[in-house]
Amino acid sequence: MEFFCINYKNIYLIKQIGRIKWLCLDFVWSMENMDRAAKVKKYRKKMMKNRYRRRPQVLEISENRFKFWLLTAGIVSAGLLFSLIVVMRSSSQRPELTYVTREEAASLMCFLEEDSLLEQWKEDPKLTVTQGQLKDFVQKIGLSDAIRVQGGNEKLERSVFMDYYDQILDYMDLAESVEKKTVLLLAQDGNICQTQYGEYVFQAGSVRLEDFYTYDMYVMEHRILGIRAQSEKTIALRDVPATALDQQNIEFEYEKNTYQVSCKNMEGFTGSADCTLCIKGGVVTKIKNIRLTENNSTVKSAPEQAADTEKKALSDTVKVLLLNQGAVHYEQVYLTCDEQCYVKKNRSKKKYAASQLINIKKLKLKKGKYISVEPAKSSGRLYLSDSKGRRTSKGYYGSITIYRDNDGYYIVNKVGIEKYLYSVVASEMPSSFGLEALKAQAVCARSYVYRQMAKGDYEAYHAQIDDSTNYQVYNKSDISEADIKAVEATAGEVMYAQGEIVNAYYFSCSCGYTSGMEIWNQKDAYPYLKAKSLNPSEKGSFDLSKEKTFRKYITSSNEKAFDGDSRYFRWTAKAEPSACLKEIKQKIQQREKINPQNFAYYARSGKSEKKVSSLKGFGGIEQISSLKRSKSGAVLALNIVFEFGRVEVRSEYNIRSVLGCALEKITYADGTEDQYTRFLPSAYFSIKFNAKSRRYELSGGGNGHGMGMSQYGADRMSKQGWDYKKILKYYYSGVSVKAVSK
Repeated sequence: MEFFCINYKNIYLIKQIGRIKWLCLDFVWSMENMDRAAKVKKYRKKMMKNRYRRRPQVLEISENRFKFWLLTAGIVSAGLLFSLIVVMRSSSQRPELTYVTREEAASLMCFLEEDSLLEQWKEDPKLTVTQGQLKDFVQKIGLSDAIRVQGGNEKLERSVFMDYYDQILDYMDLAESVEKKTVLLLAQDGNICQTQYGEYVFQAGSVRLEDFYTYDMYVMEHRILGIRAQSEKTIALRDVPATALDQQNIEFEYEKNTYQVSCKNMEGFTGSADCTLCIKGGVVTKIKNIRLTENNSTVKSAPEQAADTEKKALSDTVKVLLLNQGAVHYEQVYLTCDEQCYVKKNRSKKKYAASQLINIKKLKLKKGKYISVEPAKSSGRLYLSDSKGRRTSKGYYGSITIYRDNDGYYIVNKVGIEKYLYSVVASEMPSSFGLEALKAQAVCARSYVYRQMAKGDYEAYHAQIDDSTNYQVYNKSDISEADIKAVEATAGEVMYAQGEIVNAYYFSCSCGYTSGMEIWNQKDAYPYLKAKSLNPSEKGSFDLSKEKTFRKYITSSNEKAFDGDSRYFRWTAKAEPSACLKEIKQKIQQREKINPQNFAYYARSGKSEKKVSSLKGFGGIEQISSLKRSKSGAVLALNIVFEFGRVEVRSEYNIRSVLGCALEKITYADGTEDQYTRFLPSAYFSIKFNAKSRRYELSGGGNGHGMGMSQYGADRMSKQGWDYKKILKYYYSGVSVKAVSK
């Protein structure tokens, strides 16, 4: 019985299998030992050549195997080289930003009770946090069931640690005392960091950061608790005095400190100028909004500067960001139109009938993209609506563009300047006011919007201004015939001073006097905004800066002024700060983050005081008083004395919002009361403590910041026969009213 038959084909197959086997062995050996593999290969090549001399294809296979091995070796070598580069790069980075030290971990957890921390974090603060330590900590604070952390002695990378930290904040920081902020580091001296928000104390000061780099940080009050990561965001410092040191470096001043930084792009910047610096990655990436100073030989005359500004910034349209109750983003957007309209997405265009609901979510707008909606006729108006098509806003002229980003949708209304002003005049001044007052309001609003358009505050959102009191109230009231008439009668007219369009601030009602820029703790940058008396019988100068003088004036019932018929001309209020201590402290911290230069903290020990970075440990409020007044009587600095310290609050808006937290009731001149407001009508008030009622009693006057034109005053002037140009020239010194040059 023949078990198998050996023939040439069988022998060739066996040999082929043998050669494949040797090929596999060669590959394995090449990975284990390159020198040994090279010797084995050389030997195998020689043997195969002798055994298969009569089969040239065998040698060809051997050569292919050699090429295969060569390719494999190349790939392995490239992998090793890449790994080496990665290791070298990681070793060159700062180790503090790779891992989290125990010191930084303790700092990040400072919102918890001190006994929550692990003892080993206190003993060796410079060592790195491990997985096992974080697991023990999570277990200690009772979150082991909610937050799963693996044990072990491996170091926790920063990104992993911070992901766990975010979860801890969600569960434990119920007061939301820890904030995430993107911070530009200007300079670091020990644990003191200079940033675009002012001075911060870095509790983990051993972590060294790089100047002019941007970081995502966790902060609480004016302390940096920890660093999440280096950020890729660009931070803009606005209105910064800067000087070119050479072609690649500039020097600039910010918050009374001087810095030097390299610059990638100095196009259009020479000598000295006030400008906006865009900083990222340790350098200035761009310089914008350059306004040359007098020390620069290339400075232009005021008319030339104004003409240049207008060419760049002035147009017939304005882009208005429509806020969502103060926020930028919307979760969902519905629109309707009173006319036929078109929805444009990418290159497609779809027609919608009048009143047909436009559901933006159904249009599947991707992140980073936008959709624009425009009425078929210029008279058509668009409306924000609910899911059933019911209007939730007044009508918007022009077009509406909806953008989508990581935070949701945001809405921009592009509208002609004059039609924009229809809604501003309607929203800012009652249509019952005199026509000349409405005309004055139209010129103020037009001047103001042109000034604000040039700033570029909302460039990131494809807009120039928003629709709130941050700029001008827009589209919150119905448009009347009087509003349209006032706008059209002054079409294109603005106020000029020294060749520039005036920054035409205005407000509701005065207490009898207006103020200059000192009410915002700023220098007199606009000479046309001067303190004025609205008492037509008063002659000569005035000074209400003394406490007794102002109190006598504000409590008198015989004072007369142009806006004396307004219910806001005089008011009284009661405040009880001890009942809302927490709210007052939170408001102080909130406002300080916005403009830290207007707040100062002083800790008290006995009779001595020491300036500190926060009001922590200050205790309850003992006294509130005026520290300084303007000559018009406005409180410029409010002094709040606590049990163990005091706080100085400057700028009228901060004073009104902080003290407003304690308001119980406001009574106006016409006898009407308001028990719900948490914002003082103005900073023109006198304050005293009533020991019997245990309340602070305020006697005040006016409504608004008090700078520029009083709207109620303009109304009385109008009804007494003043025309709009005379009204404007009374409130704004040395201005001329003329058509804007395009």
